[in-house]
Amino acid sequence: MMSSNKLNPLESPEIVSLVGEFLDQDDLLSCIRVSKIFHNTLVKALWKKIIVKSRYPSGEALQNYKQHIEDLSLYGNFPKEYALLQGCVRLKRIGYYPGVSQDSLTPNQLSNLIKAHSSTIIELRLYYSRLQDIWGALLKCTYLENLIIREVYILDDEIDLFFQVCKKLRCLDMTNVTIDQLPSNFLDDNTDKFIFSNMDTIDLQDVCILNPPLPYTSSYGIGMLVRRCPRLRSLNFCIERVHYSIRQTHFDFYKAALLHQPYTLIKLSHLFLISMQLKDEEMAALLKQMTELRQLVVPECDFGPLSLRELLADTQEIWDAGHLVRKRREQRLCDTVEELHFSTLSKRTNGIAQAILSSCPRLQSLWGPTMTVTEVVNGAEWVSTGLTAMDVGLEVDVDQETAEGKDKGRIVYERVRKLTQLRPYDALEYSRLLSFAGLT
Repeated sequence: MMSSNKLNPLESPEIVSLVGEFLDQDDLLSCIRVSKIFHNTLVKALWKKIIVKSRYPSGEALQNYKQHIEDLSLYGNFPKEYALLQGCVRLKRIGYYPGVSQDSLTPNQLSNLIKAHSSTIIELRLYYSRLQDIWGALLKCTYLENLIIREVYILDDEIDLFFQVCKKLRCLDMTNVTIDQLPSNFLDDNTDKFIFSNMDTIDLQDVCILNPPLPYTSSYGIGMLVRRCPRLRSLNFCIERVHYSIRQTHFDFYKAALLHQPYTLIKLSHLFLISMQLKDEEMAALLKQMTELRQLVVPECDFGPLSLRELLADTQEIWDAGHLVRKRREQRLCDTVEELHFSTLSKRTNGIAQAILSSCPRLQSLWGPTMTVTEVVNGAEWVSTGLTAMDVGLEVDVDQETAEGKDKGRIVYERVRKLTQLRPYDALEYSRLLSFAGLT
């Protein structure tokens, strides 16, 4: 007992390790000089993520501590000793960022680094890179799950290897990527060759198929890629850099990925359509098929009475024995949704926001159209009391000078006051709005 009382907590590796979790790189560099226990405990955290840029570890230190590296970020034409690196037994993530003006890499330089760690790598991040030598190396990565690529052109002779790699992935994240063309028979081949059964997350921003098979568009082909992912849970799709009708190209994606029959994306629960414009009936047609909804972020889409009806419905559309039928849901979408963002520009005050607030108990974030004081007063109590963010306009449609108007104002104020978890900015804005309208 006496020896335990004399033990210095800063000589305990367990305690030092916990302290190290709150330190940045510079603090860790200082702390490893404190004592041998500090050094031996914190040096692992110091080497966990290495960035090879203007300053980087090299030589004997790199060889002595390389077994602690888990995330390696390489900028420019990285040093040869990193290209030849082997034995990083914990290396899981590699990022390469050469910059748009960099010279060509040494042949197979990055590819050889990947091959040397093919048994541990789970993620690869590539920016402004030429990928001809990469796909074969990635196919050898046993546990590869995540691929993040930016500003990349996938050439014709890389197409087949790229789609083979996609079959391994759990997460595909592409921004400003041009794919020369689709594999032959991609649009009409429903065999396992083009089914991406592991994929659960896709993030596609400004992705283009340069030469889609006629008469199909680039967006239709991308939609077919999404459609072939039966385990997909999260989808983010955005196209802004287009030279033809935005509405048409977006609708082609919507038809191919989200409106086809039989519907395959039955696990989809997080949907982000950032620049897509869908009408109320088009949004409702999508919601009819969904079995679970956590996030729906569609800031330019209409969410009207038809969409609301599907959000509240206790039945859904499914494909059964070749027939489209409605069957009872295990859970209504309003009981699972946590985030709803749709157009705030609608001039209609048709009770949509009030109905959502009184029907979605798990809702944490709501962006939507204006609601009126009368809608709130005549509507049910809000169950969305866990809201942390809200951007919904309030139209004062009562006479604030009358006793009745003031009573209604106090009801609205009490509803808002129960939203105790609203972020400070939103809470302040609603307080100002209610005060300005004379409703507090």
